[in-house]
This record gives sequence, C-alpha cells and structure tokens, in this order.
Amino acid sequence: MKLFWSLIAAGTIVTLGAAQTPAQPVRVGTFHTPSVVVAFYGSPLWAQRLKEKRAESEAAKKAGDTKKVQELNDWGGASQELAHRQVSGEAPITNIVEALAPAFPQIAQKAQASIIVQDLPYAAASVETVDVTDQLLDWLKASESTRKIVRELRNSQTPPAQH
Repeated sequence: MKLFWSLIAAGTIVTLGAAQTPAQPVRVGTFHTPSVVVAFYGSPLWAQRLKEKRAESEAAKKAGDTKKVQELNDWGGASQELAHRQVSGEAPITNIVEALAPAFPQIAQKAQASIIVQDLPYAAASVETVDVTDQLLDWLKASESTRKIVRELRNSQTPPAQH
C-alpha cells in the first residue's frame, strides 16, 4: 500500500511539473502589405484578369453594348484607384487575400506557422513571427522588376517588429 501511495505522489509531482513547462511558441506568419499589393497587381494572376476584362470589353464594343463597355471602363478605373489606395494602406486588401487563399496553407506549412496574418500590432512573448512576404511574392511569380520595387518599398519603411 505504501508503494501505491508513493507512485500516486510521484505521478502527481510529474503531472504538476509538466503543467508548469513553458508552452511551445506559436509561430505566426506575417507579410509586408504594400509589397504584396505591388506584387499582386504586377502578377500573371492579375494580368489574366485584365486580359479577360479586355476581351469582354472588345466583345461588348463589337456587339454595340455601350452600357457594358462603360461598366468595364468604370471597373478598370475603380480597380486602379483601389490599387493605389491599397498600396498606401488606405483600403483593405480583401480581394488580394482572397486571391492568395490557395497559397496560404502551403506557405504556412513551409514557414512552420500556425496562421498567416496581415497585421500583428501586438504579440505576447510566446508568439514568434515569421515574415512570409518573399514566399507570397514567389507564389505570385513576381518579376525581378517587381521585386526591385518591393525592395525599395521595404527599405523606405520601418520594418515590422519581429518577436
């Protein structure tokens, strides 16, 4: 019986000791928003979308559908305005995040991140951040000229705090 209680006591001490072990840090993927905006609008993905819209516009012109032509012209202007507002941080990047959604699981896995977030204004000490901007640029097939613009953008701004 004495052995039984000794084993119970030892098990309790081991369990309590394990409860006090510091938790593994949570890795969170972050990215430089202006860089991703520039890369998205310079990407083959966006170029394909523009090509489709141009084809729609040409078809509408041939059909004499002036209303459709005007709608597509308005879409082009609004898209350009949105891009400018997104790169300056004045507009959300919802459309870009949606386009990147297929890339997030693979990039998170490669970075060993539990999640990827656009902004992380605060993180506890148990959170470790990892910058996944370059992996997003790779997925977007950013050209060398786009990467040059991105480097200039990142060098001109204060980098986000890393934990």
